[in-house]
Amino acid sequence: MRARTGAELVALTQRITDLHRQGAVHESAGLVSQAALMTTPSDLVGLAALLRAEGPTGSSTYLARSVALGSPAHAAATLAELRQGGLVDEAADLFHALWSVSTQTLPALLAALERSGQSADGQTLLWERASAPARELAELSKELRVTGRSEDVRHLLRQAAGRPIKEVATIAAALDEESAVELIGELVRLRSASDVGQFAAAIQESVELYGTLLFAADGLEESRARSVFAALRTAGLPTEPAPRSRPKSRQRR
Repeated sequence: MRARTGAELVALTQRITDLHRQGAVHESAGLVSQAALMTTPSDLVGLAALLRAEGPTGSSTYLARSVALGSPAHAAATLAELRQGGLVDEAADLFHALWSVSTQTLPALLAALERSGQSADGQTLLWERASAPARELAELSKELRVTGRSEDVRHLLRQAAGRPIKEVATIAAALDEESAVELIGELVRLRSASDVGQFAAAIQESVELYGTLLFAADGLEESRARSVFAALRTAGLPTEPAPRSRPKSRQRR
């Protein structure tokens, strides 16, 4: 990917505009998409500015959105350049397009955003993904952990723990053991005793998940732990784990 001269950017803008005026809309859009993936971030700012001023309506934002189809590093660098260049609409369109990147791509995108000084945007993307269906959330948790982004897993699961109780129960069942432990830990710390009781009722058929819940509750501050166990008793739920899961050094409150 080489840098383009100003004259080349002007010529490219004119070519895109001419195709559009001739009714070759698909060809014009294809040229914009190609430019998005084959132009350096700094040159993309220049091209976007030219398209905004002289190109077909909406072509500059279409250019920005198309960048999301390329590599995470290119997308993150372009996002930073668009913002620095004052192209607010184009930057917003690119960022919104990044919300839809695949689960497999997201860890690399988060790393690229960090390298370009845009960590807050990565956290926003994680916040958005926390509302994904259980299976997708489980896959993302696994991808993040495999790529060494354990803190992102915690952030993701902390957000997921705030979802409706039935959804949290479904998510817990879809997660691997390590992530399920983290999710349940976040839930017992963040939600009311009543909510924890409802969650316990939803997962009581799973010996492992229910045992994990009891261990997490047992590790809470004294008064909060008592409230949680009281909520379980009120709901007629056990406050002791199955024998194979019983902790060795603690007693139930």
